[in-house]
Amino acid sequence: MGMTVFLTPNQPPRRAAHAKATARASRFTLEKPIAAWLAASWLTLSAAAWADDPVAVRVAPLAQIAIYPESAAPALVVSLNHSPIAAEIDASVVELPVRVGDTVKPGTALAQLACRNFELERARLQGERLAAQAKLELSQWQLKQAETLAQQQTLPDEQVQEKRAQLAVLRGELAANSARLETTDQQIKHCTVRAPFAGVVTERLIAIGQFAARGTPLVRLLDTSRPEVSAQIPDQETQALRQASDLSFEHNGNRYPLKLRSVLPAIRTETGTHDARLDFAATAAEAGSAGRVVWRDKRMHVPAEFVVKRGEQLGVFLNRQSTAQFHALPAAQSGRPAAIALPGDSQLVVTGQFALRDGAAITVEAAPAAKSKP
Repeated sequence: MGMTVFLTPNQPPRRAAHAKATARASRFTLEKPIAAWLAASWLTLSAAAWADDPVAVRVAPLAQIAIYPESAAPALVVSLNHSPIAAEIDASVVELPVRVGDTVKPGTALAQLACRNFELERARLQGERLAAQAKLELSQWQLKQAETLAQQQTLPDEQVQEKRAQLAVLRGELAANSARLETTDQQIKHCTVRAPFAGVVTERLIAIGQFAARGTPLVRLLDTSRPEVSAQIPDQETQALRQASDLSFEHNGNRYPLKLRSVLPAIRTETGTHDARLDFAATAAEAGSAGRVVWRDKRMHVPAEFVVKRGEQLGVFLNRQSTAQFHALPAAQSGRPAAIALPGDSQLVVTGQFALRDGAAITVEAAPAAKSKP
């Protein structure tokens, strides 16, 4: 069965419209690759021009712009000794001649303990010693007589040996008595508790009339002769502290010169810091003073505004025969001055560095002349 197509008067205009649309599509298809080619060509030419054209920069010697930054860490003045002074005998407290805040010298009496029992014991031992010495003298005379009789063969040798043994026993008893007497003298000496070092009494730990057993604290004494500074130094700053040329302790607007004594080789887990100990070089601050330790790094540092990032590294650009060379600084931190180990005459790019890449051609501009004051 065939199909009949009926033509209407509107068909010719439709064909015309279809032809126009086809022409527009063909023109768009041709124009798109041409536009893409033109854009790519422009980018290539621009990149080539950018790569070939030297970048205008300014440079300066490293020594001229280098800084030596100061660092600081919290610190506290501590005493080498802040000791509770204890009794060394069992006795009652008779007197406490010092009060809190008193300054004492080595050997100053801090407390007086009851000593009568020890004095009586010494008297008893002295009596025993006199008796032992008398027995010893008698035994020596008896031995001498026995030896004379033995030579005359009127006394057996066994009795001579017995006299010698008696004399040895008496000598041993006399030596033991001397040791007990010396111990008692030492106890009597401890009846007066004395300051072992110069310092300040910070606390009375017992009252008059109380019984103090051996080891009972009586007073607390603060050593004022050799205070030192304890500072908490971040782990990454310990090397700079060891190499620092200027160390001081700041407290209430005053600066006290310091000398580094030691940095403990252990990191505190909770703070990530090392405990550093420093001695005062001249005048010392009082124990308990809280402040900070300040030191100046003697290594050259590049100011933060000259440090740029390329890839994953921070560093600076140097002028190497009109070519930009990127010098990485592995220890650099963003926004902070960075230590640099280069000669002081190294030519550092100080303007235009943010537009540079490693190996780019550069042209060095002269720095503007300083304006003279009228």
